[in-house]
Amino acid sequence: MMPRSAFWAPITASRFLSLQDVGGDDDFFSSDLNREEMEDKLGHIGKVGEEYGLNVLVAFSGDDEYVPEFVDKEQLVDKMCFAMNSQCSSSSVKVARPFMIPTGNHNLSKGEGDAERFVEAVGEMLSNLPKQSLPAEQ
Repeated sequence: MMPRSAFWAPITASRFLSLQDVGGDDDFFSSDLNREEMEDKLGHIGKVGEEYGLNVLVAFSGDDEYVPEFVDKEQLVDKMCFAMNSQCSSSSVKVARPFMIPTGNHNLSKGEGDAERFVEAVGEMLSNLPKQSLPAEQ
């Protein structure tokens, strides 16, 4: 385990490196990834989403306490969506779409109405999913 002073929650050294190391196993959303690196990590999402008729709501909190102040959060969420959509069959296909919550903190517990706006956006996305028949129970 890492010392408590190293991270805000109990964490193993391996998990800490996965999150904090550039190119770490869990380094999917870092602002320091260039476009190509982000496309390598996230491009499959659009391809799979398009194949199965699914969409991704890339929700990002504008006041997330775990994202450094210097990070342009709107630019980052747009870069993430661009990367996710990079392997779609054409540039007109958009599987991933951004959803910024300007006053939202990491868990949407502070800004008035933030959690409700998020739930509403998820509900809207789910209601637009294609109706597919479920496999018969065995």
